[in-house]
Amino acid sequence: MEEQPQSQWEESTQEQTPQQPVDVITVALWMIEEMQAQAWIKMGLWKDPVSGELRTDLPQAKIAIDCVAALTEVLKAHLTETQRRDLERLLTDLRLNFVQRTAE
Repeated sequence: MEEQPQSQWEESTQEQTPQQPVDVITVALWMIEEMQAQAWIKMGLWKDPVSGELRTDLPQAKIAIDCVAALTEVLKAHLTETQRRDLERLLTDLRLNFVQRTAE
């Protein structure tokens, strides 16, 4: 199979960006970011990026919030104090909004 030539952008990007493995903590923080976004979407507070609509699915929102809580608990010992505070604040915001949406 013939190797495809790289674009000028790809070549310059590879030269500028050192290729280093991503650590597990970073991946877990990405997962928290995605789960918190899903929680806001499923609570009907952010538009669904696929449909562009606000939809509410509270059982799914609860799962996403529980995932954020579980990942936060696992990561606590590996984060800075600021990161821990930010995640706790995020979790509090998610939970308060969930309770409010459940009461509506």
